[in-house]
Amino acid sequence: MHTVFNLLGDKEDNITYSLGWALAQSDNLVQALLAEFFKVDPGMTAAIGLQDSVRGAGRTDIEVKTDQVHLIIEAKRGWELEDPTKLKKYTKRFKTDEALTPALAVVAECSLEWARPRLPKDIGGVPVEYMSWRKVVRLVEETAAQSGSHAEKRLLRELHRYLKGVMTVQNVQSNLVYVVPLANWPPLVTDGPTFADIVVKHNRYFHPVGGGSSGWPTTPPNYLGFRFDGQLQQIRHVDRYEVHEHPWDVLIPGIGAEQGWEPSPHFFYKLGKPIIPDHDVKTGGLYGPGRHWAAIDLLLTSKTVRAARDRTQKRLEAVGEE
Repeated sequence: MHTVFNLLGDKEDNITYSLGWALAQSDNLVQALLAEFFKVDPGMTAAIGLQDSVRGAGRTDIEVKTDQVHLIIEAKRGWELEDPTKLKKYTKRFKTDEALTPALAVVAECSLEWARPRLPKDIGGVPVEYMSWRKVVRLVEETAAQSGSHAEKRLLRELHRYLKGVMTVQNVQSNLVYVVPLANWPPLVTDGPTFADIVVKHNRYFHPVGGGSSGWPTTPPNYLGFRFDGQLQQIRHVDRYEVHEHPWDVLIPGIGAEQGWEPSPHFFYKLGKPIIPDHDVKTGGLYGPGRHWAAIDLLLTSKTVRAARDRTQKRLEAVGEE
């Protein structure tokens, strides 16, 4: 269902602006959000800033100031977390009013368990907090239920529907990663790329459109995982895709005829930035051309792809999705 927020779009900046605009309209939402990040009384809302640029202090997504606290929110779509060097720039803004209690908050789609070890506890004494979009959605829903004004309820319910629609984390299956093997040798043509190079160096991937007994998906996944050299190497978000009859010729002109590949419908993906596990994720005995589905959080925290796959299946069975 479309909402007024859908008119803005579903890009990262659009989502950030939607949340910021709702905060500017709903003091109840502001108070609920601040209560998650501050142990002190957050005080009365004084100002909401959206995507404000200050020379030497970066461009913030959302700033919330009250008469007691100052919060800067960096909002990200997907599992990518903000670089601490960028967060450090923001701390300069807190020096303009040192009487206020400061905090930095990162919002992204990953779980708290994944994000917390990858973010600093503080930067120059300013606490760095984390909240998942799942938690934001729940906070908006709870605030809407408790709000007294009909206009505020309507606004927050629309924001709730919008965020649920654009945040893949709300669907247990939309955070599944389709893990595929890649050949790291030999090159496809003399002095040319390998299949692994197409992903790693060119941020592209393609596979047949599924159907029948092929085993390939009939709907493009949100995430692709790539394994070679005996382990999961990286995960990529699918930024966009198209259906193409011979995507290989786009990457390496003429290779289709050289290899004898017949044109057929393929999903041709443009991949986002790599998400690299911070520990070795071995295959766990999954070899050859096998392709598997696994939840992204389980892939990034399990010791093997097999373990992540099996734990994912149990999770899906528990919620009645197989």
